[in-house]
Amino acid sequence: MLLGAVGGLAFLWLNLPLPWVLGSIAASTLATQVSPFHPKLPASWRSYAMVAIGTMLGTGFTPDVVARSSTWAISLAFMSVLSIVFCLLAYVVFRRWGDMDRNTALFAAMPGGLSVVSMLAESYKVEVNRVVLCHSARIIALLVAAPIAIKLISGIDLSEANQSPFAGAEALDPLKHGLLVGIAVASWAVAKRAGFPSAMLLVPLISSAVLHATGILTVHVPPVFSIFAQIVIGAGVGARFVGYPLKQILKDGWLAALVGVALATGSLAAAVMIAPFASAATPALFLSYLPGGAPELGVVALALMIDPAMVAAHHVLRVFLIVAFLPAAARWISE
Repeated sequence: MLLGAVGGLAFLWLNLPLPWVLGSIAASTLATQVSPFHPKLPASWRSYAMVAIGTMLGTGFTPDVVARSSTWAISLAFMSVLSIVFCLLAYVVFRRWGDMDRNTALFAAMPGGLSVVSMLAESYKVEVNRVVLCHSARIIALLVAAPIAIKLISGIDLSEANQSPFAGAEALDPLKHGLLVGIAVASWAVAKRAGFPSAMLLVPLISSAVLHATGILTVHVPPVFSIFAQIVIGAGVGARFVGYPLKQILKDGWLAALVGVALATGSLAAAVMIAPFASAATPALFLSYLPGGAPELGVVALALMIDPAMVAAHHVLRVFLIVAFLPAAARWISE
């Protein structure tokens, strides 16, 4: 966590985009490669971060947002089809140039949902370490490409976005913020016993969304928790490279990163194409279509304040699609 925080502060000082995410990734990854120290976060810490992210994403479901959510239907349908196309393209690349068996290539090609994919992989003959490496490298590529593309297409000043979390932060309301904390803690307890993939993100997201959509709550998660969640997510991604020799990172990582850049380009083209029909801004559609993890891209939407509710809805649907279809697809290609 200290490594991640120092990396985040360094990126903030340099005024680089997404400092708390990318800075913590950079610091944690660097430590795994140039020192004998192997950073590792307890699994429970990522769970806490996912609860915070889910709660934050849920605050975006205001009554106004819910009122226009019916306009997301076209975009959600398009994202579902696009996810299948992305998966097939990545699968072909990993099979042909990555020297992977069919199951490993399939799990590595999934457009997001690393925690779900890793859990399901335990039931199949899959090289899990290569799957994790490919997903991690692709997520890093997407996190680097996203702010660059968003600045190009929208003109959003990313330096202002770096300072915005503490600019005009709302005053603490002991009752309302206390209720929000209580809901987050209760959601964590329910998710811990739920046992289904991504429960730590989905349960607090749904709970917070219901309270904000009905107008019962209007307060947001304090910025310090947002920064904590970003550092945990970033440091956790970087720490995944522990135990991976540089040779293997170069072998699988560069190919996965290249796939990530190609799919980011496809996501951007799709967002520009569908924006006139989906009644949504291109940057929000771009983040919604990116084939990355829901927590990671949810953090990007929150950090840049780009329609977090819409982005969350798309990535949650993608997680459900992966859970529904990945086991069947794995059995089919194994026959």
